[in-house]
Amino acid sequence: MSLRWGDTAGRLRKLARLLLSLPLSGWRLARAHDLNPWVFIAMSVLGYAVHSLVYLPWFQGQAFQLTLLVLLRLIALVVPIYILVKGKGIALAFNASIVVMFVANTAWHVCYYVYL
Repeated sequence: MSLRWGDTAGRLRKLARLLLSLPLSGWRLARAHDLNPWVFIAMSVLGYAVHSLVYLPWFQGQAFQLTLLVLLRLIALVVPIYILVKGKGIALAFNASIVVMFVANTAWHVCYYVYL
């Protein structure tokens, strides 16, 4: 059983269409709820940038580690608050639960990091 180029090219097109449709569907969903998709992209890039600072030798002290942990949690809290405040037609209870979860999770991580 040999694969012909036409079969392989068709499969590659289907895979490319699937991989492209995922970000586009997220983009359309954000626009449908009157949200700016660039906010989500910017917060992701900022989160990755702060997270990468953890591995630099200058930020290996306990105070820096704790500061970066809290900063990451605050960055992660921006998106649910943005959705809660600006989004239209999105379940309020779902977004409120995300905000409460982030606050509780941050408190837990800070207490665990400081006291244990």
